[in-house]
Amino acid sequence: MNQFQIQLQGLFKKYGQGSYETWALSDINLNISSGDFIAIMGPSGSGKSTLMHILGLLDRPTSGQYILEGRRADHLTENQLAFLRNQKMGFVFQLFNLLPRTSVLENVQLPLLYRNMPANERYKLAAKALEQVGILHKAKSAPNQLSGGEQQRVAIARALAPNPQIIFADEPTGNLDTKNSLEIMNILAKLNRNGKTIILVTHEEEIAKFANRIIRLRDGKLESDVIIHKQSAVSI
Repeated sequence: MNQFQIQLQGLFKKYGQGSYETWALSDINLNISSGDFIAIMGPSGSGKSTLMHILGLLDRPTSGQYILEGRRADHLTENQLAFLRNQKMGFVFQLFNLLPRTSVLENVQLPLLYRNMPANERYKLAAKALEQVGILHKAKSAPNQLSGGEQQRVAIARALAPNPQIIFADEPTGNLDTKNSLEIMNILAKLNRNGKTIILVTHEEEIAKFANRIIRLRDGKLESDVIIHKQSAVSI
């Protein structure tokens, strides 16, 4: 049985052709175990968002292998990739990406619609996810009635509702103040302690301290991969 949840082997990603050619990632070799909490860091243009998109099956490598739970994922069809994303992955973004004209509860149910699940079961899972992030009392509210921190909690609940194995968070605190950033990161840390693999992109050193492993990229190459002491809570 493969011991790693994700393996990248000799992975390259190129954009453009000829004189417009840019290598966003070059020869990335990376192993990720179930239950890791990884922070991906690097300066602008380092390739961290590209790496996140490939890990989340939102983009394909130009060459190299992506192995997910022992199975090659880099040559799957778009439908197969969509199925894996829906079954195994949840996504949290900097800009929340909530639908403004639907309620909080309806927003959280969105990824469940693709599972042909009965409405009452969708409702129960969405309510459970909102309860996990402490915002069930806002279930009937519209997103524009919430603060930024509350909206990000809803976004985390939406990612959590299908019970994914891996949660990807792309600059999840980028639009939040210090207090709300701390609250959001403690939620992610708790999910990690409960067994979720968390893969986070951030440019903030204080946010990266919540992870137990920091990967740094520079010019599309893996600069360092360091395991750090895991903490149950961090102050920023």
